[in-house]
Amino acid sequence: MEIRWLGKATFEIRSSVGVVLVDHQGEIPNVTKLPDDNTVFVYSQNDHVPHAKSDSHVLTGPGEYEIGGISIRGVATPADNPAISRDINTVYVVDADGLQVASLGNPGHQPSAQSFQQISKVDILVLNTESQGLETEELSTLIRNLEPKIVVPSGYDLETGKPSPAMNRFLSELGVKEFEPTSKLTVTNKSLPDERTIIVLQPIT
Repeated sequence: MEIRWLGKATFEIRSSVGVVLVDHQGEIPNVTKLPDDNTVFVYSQNDHVPHAKSDSHVLTGPGEYEIGGISIRGVATPADNPAISRDINTVYVVDADGLQVASLGNPGHQPSAQSFQQISKVDILVLNTESQGLETEELSTLIRNLEPKIVVPSGYDLETGKPSPAMNRFLSELGVKEFEPTSKLTVTNKSLPDERTIIVLQPIT
């Protein structure tokens, strides 16, 4: 499996059975630029947010999906304080090549115990540090609860060669002092690290 950061809130998860683009926020690429015939777009924003139309598979909310050999599970979590809002954020778990990759989306509140149970096992967690409804400490707590082996945050500024302020706060909270940015993460079930590892990706331009 290969994981790339395409910039902003978009990650590409490329498996042997198809490609999943997560958090694409409505900007479907031109059909001639699609990376694979079996491409799935998933959105973590609320169902009522309009998205661009596409002939590819587009998922916009919670549920269990099986598309071309890729299993995708969408779990609803609060997009804001549930005491004042019913808006939801969807955490998607992509199951392919023997790996479970979760896209956190933009939660505005800690998921419930039931949501954590539904998300279940996570090998790799991808998240957007630039648009988080959770404080850095809350995000760190959420990661500890999910127990991923690899965490892939967005936010590395290719022009300055430094992490963005939001990403820098995130890395500091997790105790990451040194890192070597890379263009992609290539991983198999057998190559997963024993200890939690932070992988910083450069955006694909």
